Amino acid sequence: MTPTANAASPVDRRAPEKSGAPIDCVLFDLDGVVYHGPDPISGAVEGIAWLHEQSIPVNYVTNNATRTAEVVADHISTLGIRTTPAEVTTSAQVLAGQLAAKFGTGAPIYLVGTTGLATALTTAGLTVTGTLDDEPVAIAQGLDPDIDYTTIVAACEAIESGLEWWATNPDYSMVGPRSRVPGNGAFIDMLSRLTGVQPTIVGKPSPHMMDFAAHRIGAKRPLMIGDRLDTDIEGGNAAGFETALVLTGVHDIHDALTARPGLRPTSILPSLRSLPTLIAESAQPAPGPSAEDASGTAACRIVDGELHLDEPARTEVSTVENALRLAWEAMDRGEDVAPGNLPRRIHD
Repeated sequence: MTPTANAASPVDRRAPEKSGAPIDCVLFDLDGVVYHGPDPISGAVEGIAWLHEQSIPVNYVTNNATRTAEVVADHISTLGIRTTPAEVTTSAQVLAGQLAAKFGTGAPIYLVGTTGLATALTTAGLTVTGTLDDEPVAIAQGLDPDIDYTTIVAACEAIESGLEWWATNPDYSMVGPRSRVPGNGAFIDMLSRLTGVQPTIVGKPSPHMMDFAAHRIGAKRPLMIGDRLDTDIEGGNAAGFETALVLTGVHDIHDALTARPGLRPTSILPSLRSLPTLIAESAQPAPGPSAEDASGTAACRIVDGELHLDEPARTEVSTVENALRLAWEAMDRGEDVAPGNLPRRIHD
């Protein structure tokens, strides 16, 4: 099993139903949540602008280690969402922070990566090297789109030498122009197979990335929003944060229904346009699996092993969330629950 880094300064984690404090920080994944490539996702600009108006701090957490925080911030700003580099947390920054804390200023680090990771390492006061002759103390690996055979062989030799191997993120693939393309996780897998060694990974779903972002803000009750259950939601849950699955990206409501406990979101968001409602409702006690609508009438139930949502309410967020809680409770008792007429996505 791949190890993950421990948080150096963990956030005060409180169960949502016991914390009287309001949500005081929102963490966002980027692709599928804020934008698709060069274009903002519908509702993203409005939702984040509302957070700015309410003076609720935001931070963007990205596993992408090829771009610097400045480049990411510029990209988000071009969408109409004013963003500073301090509001961006990259897996490269988290990795550099871990290595600096462990080995100290000036420590030589063997780099397998590109500009984003190199910049993060030097900014953290570390010395970047590409040769074992400099007696590096660890290996820092991030995605290098221009990696070649010689670099791969050298990386294997560095790992086999016994150096600690640290990696930015486990994402196996990414969406390319015409197909899925290898991500950093594909190269981790290859190097691991060749050397028999596993790295320490700091990016999502490691909880350390979430802690790093929330701690720099001083948040006590963060909310993590993402479109992937196996990175964003799993990472937020592992950090003890509340989580929201936004339905503008990879995973949908049916995916949430079948998710194992560690990947289940606290809330569902049709888009970031619904943020004001979610933030307001978060101040209320967490609901149980009552399956009732506001009038007290049952709006969803399990019938013959299938979810059944009343037609007028089946596209309401609260009914969908109640249906998921009802199903999860039954599934945790060992029952099988099919989606029935549970929608895959809803709109705000």
